[in-house]
Amino acid sequence: MSEPSSFDLQALLKRVEELEAALRETTEHLAAALQLNEYYRQQLHGSKSERYDPAQEHLDLGEDTLGKPEPSGPNGSAPSGPEDEAKKTKAKRTRRTKDQLFPRWLKTIIVEELIPDEVKANPEAYREIESREHRELETTRGQVYWRVTRIPKFVLKADKLEKPVTSPAPTPSIPGTLCGPHLISQIVCDKFCDHLPHYRQSQRFARRHGIELQRGTINTWTAQLADLLRPVNEAIKAEVLDTDALQIDETPGSYLAPGTGKSQTGYWWAYRNIHTSTVYFDWHTSRAMDCLLDMLGFDEESKTLLFTGHIQCDGFKAYDALVKQFKGIVLAGCMAHLRRKFFDARKQAPDHSIPVLLKIQGIYRVERDLKLSKAPPGCREMIRRTRSLPLLKELKTLIDGIEKIKPLPQSKLGKALTYARNQWSKMEVSILNAELEIDNNRIENAIRPLKLGLKNYLFMGSAEAGKDSALFYTLIENCKVHDLDPEAYLVEVIEALRDPAMLERVAELTPAALAAARNAVGELKTA
Repeated sequence: MSEPSSFDLQALLKRVEELEAALRETTEHLAAALQLNEYYRQQLHGSKSERYDPAQEHLDLGEDTLGKPEPSGPNGSAPSGPEDEAKKTKAKRTRRTKDQLFPRWLKTIIVEELIPDEVKANPEAYREIESREHRELETTRGQVYWRVTRIPKFVLKADKLEKPVTSPAPTPSIPGTLCGPHLISQIVCDKFCDHLPHYRQSQRFARRHGIELQRGTINTWTAQLADLLRPVNEAIKAEVLDTDALQIDETPGSYLAPGTGKSQTGYWWAYRNIHTSTVYFDWHTSRAMDCLLDMLGFDEESKTLLFTGHIQCDGFKAYDALVKQFKGIVLAGCMAHLRRKFFDARKQAPDHSIPVLLKIQGIYRVERDLKLSKAPPGCREMIRRTRSLPLLKELKTLIDGIEKIKPLPQSKLGKALTYARNQWSKMEVSILNAELEIDNNRIENAIRPLKLGLKNYLFMGSAEAGKDSALFYTLIENCKVHDLDPEAYLVEVIEALRDPAMLERVAELTPAALAAARNAVGELKTA
């Protein structure tokens, strides 16, 4: 075999260099493509598709990808916007102390005092000059006990034949039950806050306390408490309807049909006062428009609704039927629902869906800036008209362009276009009215605890149990809105309702009213 010539070696080396250069170029292009793919995966394929993420604003795709360089600041740095200022502010936050992490009213128990042996031996020879504390956060398991009120009976010593005298027995905390306010509040919050079904609570009472509290007993106690709190619930309903702008949504829930052993589907209807954030849950066994009439105050004589104003909702046909039948109601759309439709279509039609999603992202960026600036309604309207409205028009142009290709009506892209076409006028109402939000997310967030609860207790025992659940979810959700401890709130209200005179003043017992009263007291103390 002959050895290769120098000419052949030079040609071979040159070819190797060319291949290495081509490999480097291919690697660079591949890295850029992977970066772009990772961006779309994070921005569009994440599990929390409906939640706005500020990170979506930064498209680090490079000059070659975008076709133009990114703008720079005075010294070549990237320009700082509200998001950058927010990041700087967040970075400057100092670590919170124990006093900031835990409430000041947290009970302190001194379990022991460590005295040196020298001091114990001769205490008279020493004088305490200072002390320090070793603290540990601790808890004790809840105790179940009988709270006894003694009612003694007396007779006159001088006349034993005289009728004995005694005090009247106190009114039961929960009529028809042996349950105290703290125990029933714990039971209710365990189920409707922590999603612990009654049968698991029954098992826990037996395991921890050796008490046989059957599920039926707990159900009865809960139903009795719901009857007691119904006037307070009606007062919250009045607070929700005291507005000209409502958010409404509905979600299904299963309940057992009597005598069949099978479950049927009912619906929780959620109402939110946009101005005060007060929430009210209503329960019905159907999803018909009559459910809305029952809530919004349908007058049989005049055939009119007491409520007039804006209703922000999804595209459910019952709302459209309501507007057609009654005057004085204007429907506002939900941008999050529109985004969801195109998000669902992004895999089938990414070239059409992704530009729409990015344009919607720009609208949410404006809302983020408005939230950070805490702009008043007048400024909100001006900014929305100057920034959001042009984006909305561009979005409409994009959607009109997609419709020209005539996608299949039953495809995900076709369904997204149909939803956009039917809801577009409502979207414009949401943008142009500064008092409204651009989506229905706040009311959907209020509904989430209901869905979490259903995952644990699966269904309700009856349609009446559905009404009771709506009442408790109403009370607890408004405690969250107004920063009240739900369990402590229930105890306070139950104790207050032992006085029959409070039935005429139940408006003072709503979470909003109690929170306002406490804030007023706090302001007086600090003044």
